[in-house]
Amino acid sequence: GSHQSATRAWLRPTLMTDSLARKEYFGQVIGKGFAADIHCPVGAPKESFVKLTRAEPGGVEEALWRPARLGLRPGYESPAMLQFLRGEFIS
Repeated sequence: GSHQSATRAWLRPTLMTDSLARKEYFGQVIGKGFAADIHCPVGAPKESFVKLTRAEPGGVEEALWRPARLGLRPGYESPAMLQFLRGEFIS
């Protein structure tokens, strides 16, 4: 899925061996042997490369979020949104 497209899988043989010591996914047990979430190249998240792009200026208490400004969010409903919520767009 989308997570795996941003994850770089490390294909090092030491991460795929059956004899490597490992910690269980839940709890404090230290085990030995194969665990899919740890040893498979596309198992658990390893390292992600994600590009973040600023969509619009703003900040806490700085500017009203665009969907709220357009009347599309709860508490900021526009007259058209209120009409839609009342079911008046359906005849």
